[in-house]
Amino acid sequence: MSHAISLRNTSSFRLFGLPLYDIAFGPAPGERLGHAVGIVAIGQVATGIIAIGAIAQGVFAFGAVSIGLVAAGPVALGALAFGAVGIGIDAVGVVALGYHALGIVAVGVKATGLAAAKLMAV
Repeated sequence: MSHAISLRNTSSFRLFGLPLYDIAFGPAPGERLGHAVGIVAIGQVATGIIAIGAIAQGVFAFGAVSIGLVAAGPVALGALAFGAVGIGIDAVGVVALGYHALGIVAVGVKATGLAAAKLMAV
């Protein structure tokens, strides 16, 4: 019988109804992965103003899959995206898709890269 190790820590201080920080590694009852929600969220799944996790979503998101205003990680989706695959208004990555795209493979209205495809606005 295996027991999942769980690490949980949440700030008692709240701002706009969210804890200042929430840390969640390992599942809580009813979860498959630890989901942290807070101003600063750190966990397997993280949702917050600053989110750090395997799957991160927030204003500033850092993780394997990142979605946010500013996103960084192997797969990044955001207004400003940095990743192996970056998708956003301004995108930087091995593969970059965006209005401004910079990458080995870059696709955008303003694209720069080894293989760059500049799209024309219709």
